[in-house]
Amino acid sequence: MKLSEKACKIIAKLISVLGIGLSIFVGGYIFLIRPIYTIFVGFTNDTLTSKDLLISIVLIFLAATVSGGIWIVFDMIAGIFRDMHGKED
Repeated sequence: MKLSEKACKIIAKLISVLGIGLSIFVGGYIFLIRPIYTIFVGFTNDTLTSKDLLISIVLIFLAATVSGGIWIVFDMIAGIFRDMHGKED
């Protein structure tokens, strides 16, 4: 079953938007905001351990890498749908 050109473009846009949203959620919230909040709460309550601090710092440093990796995978999948009608035999 062949998809129409318009359907492929819509699917590509949806995959791109899903990738952007997922990369912002995972990289921005889970790997950046939540560890910063964990450090803040632990510091203000005097319950911050060196293990929590180390894990949070590693997550903060990995935030951009994970976010970019998620985005690029979804963009590559969307590219398959974008280019589907450009390479007709």
